[in-house]
Amino acid sequence: MRKRFSETIADAWGVPKDVIMNIPRLTISGDKEIYIENHKGILVYTDREIRLSTEIGIIRIRGKNLVIDRIRLEDVRISGTFSGIEYQI
Repeated sequence: MRKRFSETIADAWGVPKDVIMNIPRLTISGDKEIYIENHKGILVYTDREIRLSTEIGIIRIRGKNLVIDRIRLEDVRISGTFSGIEYQI
């Protein structure tokens, strides 16, 4: 598989790929909180499902009592009880 130029630069400079390539970074705290950086917007928002657009596709979060606690231009924090997180590329 051929590397993208930005991935090659990230490797050469020792910089995290999510910074150079604008790919999502997920920080998950158990099944109660998730912090997602580098999103492109919300596609679906219900108390059972949230879908976010990203540079590499869609992130789908399933669960109960899902709430967007904070949203900013490039990051979002979601709480609730998660039952699944998947990537749709």
